[in-house]
Amino acid sequence: MANFKDWALQYVLADDEPLQFEIAKKAAKEIESSNASRATVGNWAASVQPWMSRAQAGDDDLMEDGDDGGSGDIIARAKALGFLAGTLEALDKTILRTDQIVFLVGFFGSMFSYDHKAGITASTKALRQLFVMKGFKPDMGVKMLEDVCKLKEDFRLQSVVTRLEIYELFRSLVKDPSVSSELQHKYGSSCGFVVDLLQLCQHERDPRNLMLWFDIIASLVADYSPSEEVTGEIFKAFSAYFPISLKSSSTRIGITADDLKVALRSCFAAHQRLAPLTFPFLIQKLDQGDAVTVAVKLDILRTIKACVESYEHPQASLVPYIGKIWGSLKYEVRNGEVKETIDATLDVLRAIADKLDGSKTQKLEASLLKGYIDTVFKDCKEDLANPTYTKQAGLLVMTVITANIRGYVLESAALLDSIRSNFRQPKSPSHTRDLLLILNSILKARLELVKNRGQGHPEDAEQLKTEPRASLDALFHDIYLSTWTAKSSEPSKENTEVLKQVVQGLALLVSQQTVQQDGQTSLLCSGETCSQICTLLIQTLIKGLTLSSNDKETNDSSLEEEAQLALRTVGLNYTQAYEEFARTAKAEIKKRDWANASAYSLEALRDLLFRLAFVGCSELPHNVAGGSAGSKPFSPLQHFITSTATLLELFPLSVAGLSAEAHKESPANSYVIAALHAGLLFFRDACVAKYGADALVAFSRDDKNWVEEFGGFSDDWIQQLKSGEASDPTLSSLGEEDPEVYRQFLRLSLFIVRYLYRSATAGVQTVWSGRILSQVSNIAAFVIRNLDEKLQISCNLANEAFTLFSGKDVAEGNASPFLELLTRGVLEGLWPGAMAELYNPGGIAENIMCNPPKLEDRHSHQREIRASVALILANKHKMGPSTSDPESQTMKKVLGTWGDQLKASAASDIDLGAFESLNTIAMHIFAGAVARQDRNVLDLVPVLKEAIASEHVGDIVSRSMGILVTESELLLTENHAVVRRFYKQWAYSQIAKQFYPLALPSENGPAAATRYRAAILSIVSNCAFSVYEADVEPLLRLLITTLGDRGNVSPQQLVAALEVLVEILANEPDSLKSHLKAVIGGAIGVSEESLSQSQASSKKDPNQTSARKLALQALAAIPKKFEERYLLPHALRLQRVLAMACGDPVREVRLVARLARGNWAKVK
Repeated sequence: MANFKDWALQYVLADDEPLQFEIAKKAAKEIESSNASRATVGNWAASVQPWMSRAQAGDDDLMEDGDDGGSGDIIARAKALGFLAGTLEALDKTILRTDQIVFLVGFFGSMFSYDHKAGITASTKALRQLFVMKGFKPDMGVKMLEDVCKLKEDFRLQSVVTRLEIYELFRSLVKDPSVSSELQHKYGSSCGFVVDLLQLCQHERDPRNLMLWFDIIASLVADYSPSEEVTGEIFKAFSAYFPISLKSSSTRIGITADDLKVALRSCFAAHQRLAPLTFPFLIQKLDQGDAVTVAVKLDILRTIKACVESYEHPQASLVPYIGKIWGSLKYEVRNGEVKETIDATLDVLRAIADKLDGSKTQKLEASLLKGYIDTVFKDCKEDLANPTYTKQAGLLVMTVITANIRGYVLESAALLDSIRSNFRQPKSPSHTRDLLLILNSILKARLELVKNRGQGHPEDAEQLKTEPRASLDALFHDIYLSTWTAKSSEPSKENTEVLKQVVQGLALLVSQQTVQQDGQTSLLCSGETCSQICTLLIQTLIKGLTLSSNDKETNDSSLEEEAQLALRTVGLNYTQAYEEFARTAKAEIKKRDWANASAYSLEALRDLLFRLAFVGCSELPHNVAGGSAGSKPFSPLQHFITSTATLLELFPLSVAGLSAEAHKESPANSYVIAALHAGLLFFRDACVAKYGADALVAFSRDDKNWVEEFGGFSDDWIQQLKSGEASDPTLSSLGEEDPEVYRQFLRLSLFIVRYLYRSATAGVQTVWSGRILSQVSNIAAFVIRNLDEKLQISCNLANEAFTLFSGKDVAEGNASPFLELLTRGVLEGLWPGAMAELYNPGGIAENIMCNPPKLEDRHSHQREIRASVALILANKHKMGPSTSDPESQTMKKVLGTWGDQLKASAASDIDLGAFESLNTIAMHIFAGAVARQDRNVLDLVPVLKEAIASEHVGDIVSRSMGILVTESELLLTENHAVVRRFYKQWAYSQIAKQFYPLALPSENGPAAATRYRAAILSIVSNCAFSVYEADVEPLLRLLITTLGDRGNVSPQQLVAALEVLVEILANEPDSLKSHLKAVIGGAIGVSEESLSQSQASSKKDPNQTSARKLALQALAAIPKKFEERYLLPHALRLQRVLAMACGDPVREVRLVARLARGNWAKVK
């Protein structure tokens, strides 16, 4: 038979909680194994009797003596009760019978009246375990409450943790439906137990306990039916805490002041029976004037709003108090200055209107809402005529009227009439502006009401069908048009602000929809009104083309920006608006000669073209009845088609592109292509916003060959779609919510790329300059990179990169030396898998990359283009699983070929210009392979060593080594480049580190060592510090040697050395302590010598400027990284040097010099 007494003793003597828990589990298992027999449970309960008996024997003496000498017995007694509580926690909750639970409830409940010094926490825990037992009965919960309340004044003396346990017990009891029913049956409306609870907990101050106490109070108010007297006592109990705050404490408790505010707010909003107490109390707090801080005011307003939203039966709980609430709150807006309090006040007023309207399932009498709105309107009507308060008054009235559909239908006409009457006699331009602001806010709110009409009560949509529209119909002619006519003839800053409000209002007016009897919507404005509004906005946007450079100073472009946004909004609903804009803009642009246009005219052209793209492509149009009066069916792509077709029709604006010298080329053509590219970007972003990025990925796929399909279309297919001469069933069947729109956008975009490419290869070459071809290349890269790999394969885009969509190889031998830009554009956007066939042995990729004679062009720009093509081909090569695979052999052959070329060049007297071209191509091919960590690159390391050692070509090779790890847009993951995460670490370890032993003067001679240092620094300067962190010490020696050998080092190499030095200073300055003198001397030498060389030369070298700036950055950082004892020997000299540097001719260098001088001035 189990010895519970021994276990109880072990539990009392133990200080380790896990051990105590194991002992309690033993006792629980013993009770469970006996099926909770009466004898076993009795023995278990009696096991703590020794500690209880000692307490009974000595308790009176202890109380008389007032001594703590019995504290040991108190602790032991608490642990003994903890043994029982722990056993109950571990015990199966279904095993104890009801009579046993009754006994235990009585036992632990007696502790609250018998022993206040020990065991309260354990007894409470035990009661909480008994509460969740299967045999627990509601009357036991009543007894628990009554027993715990016997603590009375001793409750406040308990520890925070003990009180927390008691609050948890209270909350469980008062929220339990069966216990709640039993309490109400026993106490009725007198709720005597509530009064006991209030007296027990009235002094609580701990934040965690208050969170529970407020929750309990909210339940008492909401779930019970206390009398008015008891309700008043409850209100006094929690309202005494308002407004509540939380003192800062070093101890984290996981509760914020906002948590407490929300919990207390739930008490006020618990039940409408509190309304007679809550509203007067909160209004009285709010009306204390300057004594109320913003934070408290916000708390009050949010509490009022919570009460308004929570209280039921608003006829009794809200209507009687509306007068007082409105009388206080109106001044928070009328005279308010803090936006947060104004917004919170408007939220309250809006909540009242919504409450008086009813719910989604039941409407209240309309007279309640109408009476409230009339009260607000009556007090604000006079203020609408007062410029000082116009905005505030309008905000108040507009808030309550547009809070819901019923309020809008009932009172909007009266508000619009009042605004119209004030428009007849405005007091000032600001008064007019504010009236327009109110009117626009009403229209904006109406849009939301119509849009969300199906989310409320069914009557809402029906009421909109009967909405009075006469006032709305008259707005254009009575207010907007008349104001525009009056203000646009008198340019001024104030009038411009008014006109901007007019423009916003016109957009909102065209966007308004009416609900028809069949539930469908149509545009409010007639086609004639929409057309007039479009004409007005379009004239504003094209006005820039008609102005001269003298007018530029007086013209405020902000109005045009506003008109741009407005016309976009108009075009979304009235789709003919954009067609009219495109037609008018095209006609105005075509009138002018752009070959010899002024700078101002070109700037105006650029702005108009980009507005054409933005208005048409940045959002998808809506299919609204009455919004498209033309014969063409609605399509979400119609504005995109109109935009791109118009721009293609405009190109070229100038055919004199390269007829003169290159620097005289007109940028007009470039602006057209740039606007076309912008339109593509705008439309894709619009698709992302509407459908989500994930949907776009799914709809970038297709199994069709679009390019082959395009062969059946005429070259001006896009223009025919715009004019209606051609149609496409897929485009005309699209819905605006269908993500298929994105796939068709890509299809149209690819056709545009094909059209531009074909035009470039067959058109007038003086039009297709290098700048234009570069822009077209970027368009192609953007479009193609958004296509799925399988779609790229099905369209055979890898081969189209070299045929340029013409069906024949035109990339080589064409009259334009820049056509390879177009090849690069396609390759840049391709997935590696879509290029696989290019790498077949003897295939296109191999022929291009292994063909040095064709790549020895001395034209630097074309050299870079060809190098970038080679970079892409080298990078997007997919290696096979082994080096014997044909794919791997192809790249091995390419790298070997270029290695042989470098090796042969190093041993010959090759022309340096030709070698510069060859080396550039080679390094870009190597860089593409390095980015994917091609193991064949390692075979090139000996070749690179040999090439760098060459006195003839070594300098060129060494300074170009940085290309291997230079960041390039061609190697971005968005372009599907193959870039290993740690490829720079790999390149540094496998290539740069191999040069360290050769970088210091040795038998190779100082010149060779200099070249190896240049190679190392070229690579390292393009790497993050973490890449070479482990080699800082040997690298520092190279840096110091480079800075000390300035006469034999190029400015480019000095820049690389200083960039690395600045990085080391920022990340590991301690490594410089032993080299500080050499570093400072080297930086000073670079600064002084670079400045003298720059002053002596008429040609400015950007590398010299960068070197000076970096040297001064290093000097500026040193005082912040080292103690003064290391700096004092250099301070005097540096003050003189930095004073001279402050007179540098380059502003950026002067700024850094001043910073450095200030830092060194603190060294004393």
